[in-house]
Amino acid sequence: MSHQVAPDKIAIPFLPRALRPLARTASALFRKSPPPQDPAPLHRRSGRLSTEKLSNQLSLTVLTGHPDQKALQPHLQQAVEDWRNHDWRRLGMHLFSFDRAHKALPSGERIAPALGRALFRHLAGPAACAAMDRGQSLGISDLPDDLFSPLLRILPQMQIDPTLHFLAAQFHLEMGWARHGDDYADYALDESLNSAEARFRAAGAILDRIAPQAPHSGYFSEIEYRIRAAAGTTEENLTRAAFRWSICDSGSLVPFATHGLHLLPRWYGGETSLEDYASASWMRMSQTLGAAPYAAAYLSALENDLEAGLQMDRATFRTGLIDMMQRSDDPDLTCNAILRVLWEASSDDYIEASRETRALRELRQHLRALFCDLTRVALGPVMPDVWGGRWTEAKILHAVAEAFAKEIAAGRHIAIGLEGAQISD
Repeated sequence: MSHQVAPDKIAIPFLPRALRPLARTASALFRKSPPPQDPAPLHRRSGRLSTEKLSNQLSLTVLTGHPDQKALQPHLQQAVEDWRNHDWRRLGMHLFSFDRAHKALPSGERIAPALGRALFRHLAGPAACAAMDRGQSLGISDLPDDLFSPLLRILPQMQIDPTLHFLAAQFHLEMGWARHGDDYADYALDESLNSAEARFRAAGAILDRIAPQAPHSGYFSEIEYRIRAAAGTTEENLTRAAFRWSICDSGSLVPFATHGLHLLPRWYGGETSLEDYASASWMRMSQTLGAAPYAAAYLSALENDLEAGLQMDRATFRTGLIDMMQRSDDPDLTCNAILRVLWEASSDDYIEASRETRALRELRQHLRALFCDLTRVALGPVMPDVWGGRWTEAKILHAVAEAFAKEIAAGRHIAIGLEGAQISD
């Protein structure tokens, strides 16, 4: 039997609230988007230059390390110490304080669920994490249940903070995905699928018991949503869960991005589901988040399926991307993450040539033009760790060069740093 289960996580490291606006003028940010153009000629012009020669004309300010990892590390060290000492009271207190205050990492991801996932991976160990990242299904011998039993055993034995129940449910959810393996489970063993489903049910049962004590918890709402998506439900029920999550975690764009991904036709969505949800979210949240929910829903979907953008309102999408950066705790991080998705979704090899219709080709060219436009007006320091493991500084340099192909061909010099792009002769 073939199984295809919706994804639990997305890889896009953005989704924040406002802290500071971009250091750009409003007229530059909101000018009319340039007409889409074939990016190939621009790419060929910069592609003729070696990395060494290109770096003589285009200089980037590079920041190493992922801001989220740096920000989360001290909290993870404390959580590991609490786990080692079985200090459940302090561990629960920290998670509760993060949840109640909606504390977020620089990307906008909430600290409480991020810390739970990081603690799970620490306990699982590097070998198991590497296998999970490859999509390998892990059995008991690869990922023993005993690693997580100290917390799971004490749930029915003592009065503990409700957030520890959320953490236990999250551990079951993560174990379920580890047992399941890759999203495309056509060749997964029934034993792996059954084990995953049992974990998802266990996670749901924990949350059902603790739900009366978590009426306004963003942490609870996120884990509940992810469990529903993993275990299987209807589009209508999952959309209701997404809206509950966005209400309990107001100001976050993570619910919109996550649900936008789940509304792809391969998982829960129908032909118009994504556009309906993105538009409804924009209407509901326009006073506080602008068009950012619309863009977040589409951006996560575009990363996985270019066809998702065929119904997208392009002007609203562009405005939403600007809103995402302006409302970000770290606009530079958000900009890097957005540009990476736009580049990859607009690449020649993103979709098989035999499957590319005229509409898809035109959409891809539009996204590449949008990449170039936002690179010119919004890019500051470059963060290779935000772009991801396949991206080197040299590869990012050549991608960014496409946005300045005319200036490079004319022999001009471009320096991109904290104040954006500075062009000189």
